[in-house]
Amino acid sequence: MAASPRRLQPQRSGETHDVILEAARRRFLRFGARKTTMDEVAREAGCSRTTLYAHFGNKEDLYATLLQQDAEAFIEEASSVLRTKASAGTKISRIVEITRSTYARNHVMRLALASDEEMSLESVADAFTREQEQGIIDLLRQVLAEGVAEGALRPIDTERVAYLMFHLGRVLVERETAGAADYPFEEIVGLMDEVFARGIAKPRGRRR
Repeated sequence: MAASPRRLQPQRSGETHDVILEAARRRFLRFGARKTTMDEVAREAGCSRTTLYAHFGNKEDLYATLLQQDAEAFIEEASSVLRTKASAGTKISRIVEITRSTYARNHVMRLALASDEEMSLESVADAFTREQEQGIIDLLRQVLAEGVAEGALRPIDTERVAYLMFHLGRVLVERETAGAADYPFEEIVGLMDEVFARGIAKPRGRRR
């Protein structure tokens, strides 16, 4: 006798939300956010248009929510570095490495960072990138401020130094994740760390 068809369990609202986001991620990566329609996302997620629009008002809302979800996970991982007892230099290196590994594996975030015209929604991606940029700069600024307070770093403008670190690191991350790096990532980041460390470290014999 043929087996009875398996009855699918209804998904809770939170589960449906997550299923839609992952369906959108697959469509965006395969066909690009610009060309993907809400109907296609609904079919990919196995839900009705009514259900889809109950969770997301439009494609921009869906795309922004996906980016925000990924960004929050990234910032949380990077923020955990601040809670360690490592030196300021080690913390900065760890944040740079987390940034590189995140963008290497998360292609939706990387394409948003690159403002790819076909694969992202530029207006949403640009706003996301600015917010993400400020989040990382804030983390670097906090690490630098700790170093100054501990006497390991000389008095510096932590905001501007963090800004400079971020933008130099961003170029390296973008080239690495795009497969266009001119030097091994660990080697060139190590050199960047050394240059910054020599420039902002308090000379020996003058630490508190």
